[in-house]
Amino acid sequence: MMLKKWGSLFLVGLLVMSMLAACSGKDKASSDNSKSGSEKKEVTLKFVHWINEDVGQWEKVIAKYEAEHPGIKVESIPLVENMSSLDYFKQLDLMASAGDDMDVIMFSNVNDLSKRVDAGLVEPITKFTEAEGIDINKEYNNSYPTFNGDYYGLPMKNVTMLIMLNKAHLDKAGLKIPTDWTWEDYAEYAKKLTADGHYGSYLHTWHNFHSILKVMSKAKDNSILKEDGTSNADDPMVRASLELRNQLENVDKSSVPFEEILSQKMDYRQQFFSQNASMVPTGSYMITEWGQFTPEFEIAWAPWPKNKANDEAVAVMGGDLVSIAKSSKHKQEAYDFMRWLTTEGISEQGIWVPSWKKADMSAALEKVANGAKKPDAINMESLKTTLSSVKPSEVVAPPAYTNEAYTEFGAEVELYLLGEQDLDKTMKNIKEKVQAVVDANK
Repeated sequence: MMLKKWGSLFLVGLLVMSMLAACSGKDKASSDNSKSGSEKKEVTLKFVHWINEDVGQWEKVIAKYEAEHPGIKVESIPLVENMSSLDYFKQLDLMASAGDDMDVIMFSNVNDLSKRVDAGLVEPITKFTEAEGIDINKEYNNSYPTFNGDYYGLPMKNVTMLIMLNKAHLDKAGLKIPTDWTWEDYAEYAKKLTADGHYGSYLHTWHNFHSILKVMSKAKDNSILKEDGTSNADDPMVRASLELRNQLENVDKSSVPFEEILSQKMDYRQQFFSQNASMVPTGSYMITEWGQFTPEFEIAWAPWPKNKANDEAVAVMGGDLVSIAKSSKHKQEAYDFMRWLTTEGISEQGIWVPSWKKADMSAALEKVANGAKKPDAINMESLKTTLSSVKPSEVVAPPAYTNEAYTEFGAEVELYLLGEQDLDKTMKNIKEKVQAVVDANK
């Protein structure tokens, strides 16, 4: 009996120990699960762009964001060192085709964004803006229409098209800084500014910009394609723009000839900052984006010229946008970083004029100028006058084939500027080839 009793007690003891062990294991598992649930895994966002550290000063901006958002790391990845957006997009497309990781992508304008929307590279952000309760058009100056009902990026810096001038050359020629002028005035200034050692004007190889100067002075339909995707090559201002460029380069010889630009592989920064050219139509990003150059003269600024003196003063306003990569595994975190970067971040950065409407623009301009390599080189009075004297022209969502249309346009323009065909033949070919692009994409 005693043996049987001890046997029973032993079995009970084993049972109790097993239950305790099970409970202990369960508690430990619960504790471990609770611990892993409370510890968030660190997220690293890969931010690709073309602005090098020397100009963008990303490290200090990112450090501030990381300090305010524990568990989030942002890796700044400039894909090129020469700050060429054209070279950047080549690298970006190679990365995308190779399936490389990226989370936040920077675009220089809505045209380049449109092309990557069509290619499926970027994620719609409408669901994020709606969840936050913001309207992009009310939140940012440099807004843009939707692509098939969705937004795909947040505007970052505001770039207003304007004219950059060498004030020392203006003073020597006895010319005032323009505050309200036409393209005919620009041509006259170019002639008067041309002297031994430098031209009065420089127009680059960008045919979607420097070969449509008068088209860009219109309040709407200011591209080679209209808002509905049809050709705009019939617009008289297309022909007038080519006549203007040819007059400057080949008739007046007051702007660097296109042949020299090609043969010497010229760069617009080099031409302006080396004082080889007195005026360059450009964007307000040039307030500080001087690249490797530091001006030895004061830079003046003038509004985008009008086609006629009584026209409304307008300018194309665009600028960089930041988007979420379609392949990103951290889309919400990417959006949160983008929102901060395009609001508080860009204001903190002090490199560019923000698109964010709530930013103090006067203070922002002062901060941008003070952050330049040589603040005294920026003529602040003309800059503020220029940026406040124009209204934005109409912004549209460009068709994905806009760049293709400009490629065909540019090929014909080059033949004209190089004297290989006359203007009538050039315009005939432009109309036919741009229309062919439109037809192929219907």
